[in-house]
Amino acid sequence: MTQADAVASLVERRLGRVLDPDLNFFEAGLDSLALVELHEEITSTLGLSLPVTAMFTHPNLRALSDLITQGQAPARQDGARRRPLGGSRRDVRARIREDGR
Repeated sequence: MTQADAVASLVERRLGRVLDPDLNFFEAGLDSLALVELHEEITSTLGLSLPVTAMFTHPNLRALSDLITQGQAPARQDGARRRPLGGSRRDVRARIREDGR
């Protein structure tokens, strides 16, 4: 399975249906919190160091897959500290601001 296929699988599992690769994540029914949680799944499953803001700047499956497969999302260094996903909206917003710097 390619990384693009893995990303598509994770997105489609979260939505519960197949997704048109050009459909915006928000139009498909995902919200900001779902995108942040999806980011966590993608980075942990694929071992990538991908800023959470990439989920918003690459707003559909095709754009996100292109980013990942074109090598613009580096692999996470072994031992890199991962923060747990915050439970409150305040925690999520703070994480988005921090990752977007």
